[in-house]
Amino acid sequence: MRFRALLLALLLPVLLQAQTVISVDSNISRNSGKSVLLAVGASALLPGMGELYLGETDMVRPFVWVDASLWVVALSSYVIGDRYLTSAHGYAVRHAGLNSNSKSSTLLNAVGDYRSRAGIAGQNTSPDDDEDYNQAMIRAGKDIDADLREDIVWDWGTSDNPETTKRMKHYKDLLSDYRVSRIVFQVAVGALVVNRVASMLDAMRVYRATSSKGLASRIEMNPYVGFADGVSGVDFLLNF
Repeated sequence: MRFRALLLALLLPVLLQAQTVISVDSNISRNSGKSVLLAVGASALLPGMGELYLGETDMVRPFVWVDASLWVVALSSYVIGDRYLTSAHGYAVRHAGLNSNSKSSTLLNAVGDYRSRAGIAGQNTSPDDDEDYNQAMIRAGKDIDADLREDIVWDWGTSDNPETTKRMKHYKDLLSDYRVSRIVFQVAVGALVVNRVASMLDAMRVYRATSSKGLASRIEMNPYVGFADGVSGVDFLLNF
């Protein structure tokens, strides 16, 4: 009996407190009430917004600035490429007599690959086999109007004149610059997609790391003394 009285005296301070709570870091559950679909969707529309929605601000600016820069590159390269194409078309109209308003790549590339269609004005001392578009199509076993309408014509002039060769080279340079600008545009669009995918995956990572309640959010310790059967002890309750 003396031992039980001594044990009761030792446990008295504990009995005065009905409950002791040990809290786990709330950061792991701060986003438990938010939607992962909304976070991923926000990142798909504008990279970094999913992280902002989840309160993870460190990666917001990098994603936003990268996206803004890529949009500038994509739009500027598209506009510049369109200007190169317009310049090439206008140059062919002025110097080769191209009689079409079309800016299709098939037409403009053919104008750069062949000196003329339906014959070159003047006599070349050493003409190339592919100087005339129609002759090249016949040699290839194709109809002359298979790719281009028959009424479309152009003529850069004889290769004996250095000036015509110089003009064709300038025209091809314009087309080359157009192709480069389109490659830059395509790369920028691809990078925009990659930036969104990266932000979506990062938003999912943040959500997984901050939406779990962990092993236990509360640990309750309820001490008791059983006077009926003479048993005393401490009851632990874990709330997950």
